[in-house]
Amino acid sequence: MSDMEWPLPEGSRIKDPAREKVVRIGYLRKGSKVPVIPEAHRKSNCTDGWYELVQGGFVCGRYATLELNHPTIRLQAPHMPYMNAPLPYEYGYNLTHGMPLYRNIPSREERLEYEPWLSGRKPAPRPLQETATVDLDAGVARSIFATAAPPGVNPNDPLGMGAGPASDVDASTPWYMQSFDGGKPQITLDELRGEEGGPVVRRMVRGFFLALDKQEEHPENHSKWWKTTGGNVVPFERVVVQRLLTDFHGVWLQDMPPGIPTISGNPPNGDAGAGEAGAPQIVPLPTKLPVGFMLWRGHKWTLAEGNKRAVRGEALPRFTAVGLTGKSVSLGGFGYWETEEGWWMRNADGQIARATTPPKDLAPNEKWIDVNLKTQTVVLYQGAQPVYVTVASTGKKDPIKEKNHETKPGSFRIREKHIASTMDGDVASDGPYSIEDVPWIMYFNGSIALHGAFWHSNFGRERSHGCVNLSPLDARAIFQWTDPPLPEGWHGVMSTQERPGTRVVVREE
Repeated sequence: MSDMEWPLPEGSRIKDPAREKVVRIGYLRKGSKVPVIPEAHRKSNCTDGWYELVQGGFVCGRYATLELNHPTIRLQAPHMPYMNAPLPYEYGYNLTHGMPLYRNIPSREERLEYEPWLSGRKPAPRPLQETATVDLDAGVARSIFATAAPPGVNPNDPLGMGAGPASDVDASTPWYMQSFDGGKPQITLDELRGEEGGPVVRRMVRGFFLALDKQEEHPENHSKWWKTTGGNVVPFERVVVQRLLTDFHGVWLQDMPPGIPTISGNPPNGDAGAGEAGAPQIVPLPTKLPVGFMLWRGHKWTLAEGNKRAVRGEALPRFTAVGLTGKSVSLGGFGYWETEEGWWMRNADGQIARATTPPKDLAPNEKWIDVNLKTQTVVLYQGAQPVYVTVASTGKKDPIKEKNHETKPGSFRIREKHIASTMDGDVASDGPYSIEDVPWIMYFNGSIALHGAFWHSNFGRERSHGCVNLSPLDARAIFQWTDPPLPEGWHGVMSTQERPGTRVVVREE
């Protein structure tokens, strides 16, 4: 808190001058360690005493301890987020409709009750050996999952209960035992919740993502489990670890600011593949706008016959960043941009980021972010000077209202930042979704945020449910560049009048 007091509830009519100016300025996740002044300030609103953080702000001792080996921390806290890695945690893809997410490792009897497929008395869910894919456009790296049960273990009977043949599906079959032909069931998140205080937190739909903390083994039956960052558990064999789909990142047009983990060189190629003449071609890093990004696999083009015909040349890897001179021509229905090396980029081969005019009320050298919905590009600026450029995936437009998730244009400010936080919802056209601990979140317009996306690599094309999806490396770099800065050890930080968030301008042209 900003002071040794609790803020008034939003919309409260209570008149309390001591609380009216108090705001929440951030939060710590269980297990976080931050330096504090050790003397506690005891008040009636916090009898355990308020501790003043060296970085600023106050924490009530009811929710924190000076004992670094406290059992709650030692036994329950997840590992600290990986701040210098593309993702702060590992992530797992749930393979099975109806798989329970348990509060703690369940007993044998509880598993048989909540996982009826283990007994063989009811139809088993789709087998674990099935390949599941994330639905990406053709040519994009696919997230392919396949797993098998340990040698000698029946994947539908891991407890060794002697499962017999499955019976036919009838009208009483639960939703999670039914077939949806590869799709999602029409069920809501509320309907997935378990009983309050019961062993099951909720059931999951195939495709839900979990943030993974560590592996655990039951000491008696030696079953293996994944513990999540939220402290819950799921059977090890029902989750597959999500691989990083791409190590793509954008380009610093100036020297990289201090304190941001190194990402240098040409943006790596997530779907590489050799050029027509052999090894992928390397081009110099851009240093100014405009900048082109190859999507899929672009080519170098040359103009022939007095600039009347374009000739295709060497192939370039996907996501290659190309410096452009600003000169362009139109030939045969295509536009071509001259590169700083002298060859030409066809605009259909990628996206092009161009400079734009800063907001009129911008303070001198103020940071701001330009999100261009037409070109699917994101540019970081300081004043009128662009400093970083990349491609993103904004909300997907659709003429059908229920399927339209377009990102709304406007001028906003980053309201709060989270290293990771869960995003879920019920989508009429797609069914429920849930992604635990989405990484590097920067909310700027209600529930709309800039954030990392590890579940696809379709950057440069519309894709999201309204947010601005960034590659994990881009999201981490932007997260650490933007204001308000996140103090070390904190998991989230809120903007205030004294520490306003970085401006985000979303535009259609």
